[in-house]
Amino acid sequence: MNLDKLTVGAVKAVLLFSVLLIAGCGSTTYPPYRYKETVIVQTPQGIRSGYTVIEVRMYKEGQSNPFDGGAIHGKVKGEAAAIELPDGRTLFALLTSPANHGWAQGAYQMLAQLTPDEMAKPYNPNNTAFDIQYRRAMAMKGPQVLPRAMPSGAAEPGRFVSGYPWFVTFVNINDPNSVQVVDPDNLAATFGEGYKLKSIILEKTSDPLGHSIRKILPWISHKEDYRYDKSNPFTSKIPAILDGIEF
Repeated sequence: MNLDKLTVGAVKAVLLFSVLLIAGCGSTTYPPYRYKETVIVQTPQGIRSGYTVIEVRMYKEGQSNPFDGGAIHGKVKGEAAAIELPDGRTLFALLTSPANHGWAQGAYQMLAQLTPDEMAKPYNPNNTAFDIQYRRAMAMKGPQVLPRAMPSGAAEPGRFVSGYPWFVTFVNINDPNSVQVVDPDNLAATFGEGYKLKSIILEKTSDPLGHSIRKILPWISHKEDYRYDKSNPFTSKIPAILDGIEF
């Protein structure tokens, strides 16, 4: 038996299959869009707000892909929204949520909820529920108030999940391990009496992406220094929740 010939033949077969797979996938790429997320907070000294701009690119695998046919994928660019509070602390709205690590990717489109009849329709690869929702979201005009809770989807009718992202703050803004999760329904528990989250507003925009987080949290650009540098007093593992502070 000639192993060299078998090996060459196997490689050729794999390469040919890969070419056919790529050529036959027929994936759909949706036009990218940006939306502005504005977080509004009531404080004892009046209203404070902060915003961020998030860019979303989505695509759908072709039905001929035997591994992932029809699956929806996406990429996000952006960073957390930072709201400077009167007490010198900063509240951050992350790009992830308790219900969905990819919250920023789907937040705006989730505003365009499907009707029960639309969710009950038979699957049509050329006009999926995602397609309907995407078109509806792109047609929305003006600012949209983000609901506190959203339906979890057709797979679990009648169940609701948090529509809000994670909120965090830091006891010491120079120490990533001093992060505190903030309850959006009870800001007073973290910041004191008179603090309340009033609303989160989403609106499509052509504004540029922001780059303020690296100025507010310099350690974001040097995460390795907080993992391995023994001379750094804050060295330790970066809390997992902070993976959602920027993309």
